[in-house]
Amino acid sequence: MPIDRDRILQEALAVLNEVGIDKLSTRKLAERLGVQQPALYWHFKSKSLLLDALNSEMLRRFHNHRLPEPGENWIGFTYATARSMRRTLLAVRDGARLAAGTRPSDTDFADAESQLKLYVDAGFSPQEALHISIAVARYVVGFVLEEQGERVRMEEDAGATGDIESELAPFPILAEAFASLVTGHSINTEAAFDQGLDYLVDGMKAALEAKA
Repeated sequence: MPIDRDRILQEALAVLNEVGIDKLSTRKLAERLGVQQPALYWHFKSKSLLLDALNSEMLRRFHNHRLPEPGENWIGFTYATARSMRRTLLAVRDGARLAAGTRPSDTDFADAESQLKLYVDAGFSPQEALHISIAVARYVVGFVLEEQGERVRMEEDAGATGDIESELAPFPILAEAFASLVTGHSINTEAAFDQGLDYLVDGMKAALEAKA
């Protein structure tokens, strides 16, 4: 009897969180499930297809603002869905790499249709709405790729010290700009993310006003 698909995805997510996307394999997953590797092929013919499904599972579990809420305008939705997607990718080890390298499912297409309709109803063309959706998604994925990459580096370089203030001293503009992102002894990546999102939304507003 084939193993349950939901259980495969549940255990695959656990393995991903333990070893990361590079070391996740169907062999390792089969060992965890206590089955032979071919048993997984009933649902997933390759690792790529497994990762596609795993990405959809990650979004289903953690991305709680994929669709506009009743009465929500396009600006509020853009901020809310971008922040929700960032939290989702950060909730899973290598979440950004998983999202960047996988293909959407039928459910993802249905959600995208609802998202695009919100922008079209606000006055954007379908083409503009699609490019907005792509720009926001790629901004989030790219931002989290940097966050998770830095996290890995910090883990690997545990104990290493550096004096960023001294390194930036010869560059006063950069030093002043960097100081605005530092809270205590860490960089406020949340503030940096929101600032970048502000620029994206401001550009969308300007484009819509120009159409009017």
